[in-house]
Amino acid sequence: MPFPSRSQSAYYSEYRQLGQRSPSAKTQALHNMTHAGLRVVIVGAGFCGLTAAIECKLKGMHPILVETYPTSRTQGDALDFLPNGGRIFNSWDNGRVGKRLLSICVNTCKYLDFLNPQEQLLCREPWNKYPHHYEAQFAGHRGELHEVISDYAREIGVEFQFGKTVVQYLDTETELGVLTKDGEKILGDVVLACDGPRSLARSQVLGLPDNKVNSGYAIYRAYYELSEEQQKNPLIAKYIDVNEDKALMHVGRDMHSFVYTWRRGTHLVWVLTHKDENDIGESWSFPGNKADVMHYLEQGNFSESFKEMVRNTPDDRLVDYKLVWRDALQTWLSPSKRIILMGDAAHCHLPTSAQGACQAVEDAVTFAVCLEKAAGDVPLALQVAERVRFNRSHTIHQSSLSNRDSYHNWTWTPELAARHPGALTVPRPDWIVEFDARKTAEENFDQLASDVKSGKQGTIEELALPAGGSFDIFQGDVDSESAEKAAPEQTARL
Repeated sequence: MPFPSRSQSAYYSEYRQLGQRSPSAKTQALHNMTHAGLRVVIVGAGFCGLTAAIECKLKGMHPILVETYPTSRTQGDALDFLPNGGRIFNSWDNGRVGKRLLSICVNTCKYLDFLNPQEQLLCREPWNKYPHHYEAQFAGHRGELHEVISDYAREIGVEFQFGKTVVQYLDTETELGVLTKDGEKILGDVVLACDGPRSLARSQVLGLPDNKVNSGYAIYRAYYELSEEQQKNPLIAKYIDVNEDKALMHVGRDMHSFVYTWRRGTHLVWVLTHKDENDIGESWSFPGNKADVMHYLEQGNFSESFKEMVRNTPDDRLVDYKLVWRDALQTWLSPSKRIILMGDAAHCHLPTSAQGACQAVEDAVTFAVCLEKAAGDVPLALQVAERVRFNRSHTIHQSSLSNRDSYHNWTWTPELAARHPGALTVPRPDWIVEFDARKTAEENFDQLASDVKSGKQGTIEELALPAGGSFDIFQGDVDSESAEKAAPEQTARL
């Protein structure tokens, strides 16, 4: 069965022969398999797919990364990895990958400042929650981060299949893999569907309808490098410090924003989340219109500094992205237990969870560990991986709605923020940011594998590991007068 040197044609022949064997012979053949050389077909070369490919390759498997785009993605705006995700990158190549990422990210920031739209300081919290987070927390340009990780994947020999659009998932007695638009079959022993929020696997593998729902919000996103003239602009200069990277969050009624400046004030990202009830149609991402942004800024009473930052944004660097909500899935597994959905395909987070990318790479590490420890038993590996991940991912996924409302339902002033300390924060409790996905999978595999083999009964929530914690999200009446009388500890438990 699987060996590292097998060609695609040799693999296809072996897989077809396995499908023709008797059930008892097939079972014996599967028991003789190991994880070494396992052909892992991974659909989607985003951060989830890349991480899965790297982790599988480092464990001696043969990952095949199938990606629609013709090259590595070098576009985009900002992306954050808190330490539970960043520690994975920092573990590669004795920390070299992490050092490379940190060199191009926000790395001299001391605080995240919370402001109201009039630029009044509401509160601040440390950029790194703990000192040891410095080397494992990454915030920077999405495309540049992706390029660093892609380069490492190439260095260690991950097989890339760029420019290949998957049109069908294959899962029969004789074929497991994908069919591409040009008619090519890419076959393997297991398929990891990391194909994003518009996942084809949701419909083809799980048989689910396209149940995307407009969340009621959209987000403008922009990244650009500042010219010397722009850096000297007194309005924009408020967001710049050549000696210290800056991270700001503005919170207002029904909208909030992030602003990052880094690399001695030469790189700038801003994002603005706002109400949007328009139909999402067939596309979720559109070129942004600065006049529309200015309308929202006027509506939210934003400062002239913020408006000037928007005015200076190059037209081709502004994107209007509709935030789509998808309810949690009841399973991520195909009926055969040989295909699994991961990352946004399985749990599409809103940005206010601050965990979408992190949960995707936690998925990736978990599945690689389980494939290794299952010694070639793919259905066992994927069932265990789902049970490791399900409750944690679901709880964090659901939190994004409450996080957003805690920002948007108040008219924030310094006085109100002072009366309710802790109400404004990026959600990063220890049970989230101190989490070690690799260690958790390794320590819990044997017990969960025993549960699977014994046929232990229960719902996925009952069979999966506990989430590890819950959220205390600040809630209250949207009326500020009522809010002044509310107890700071009013919470919603998830």
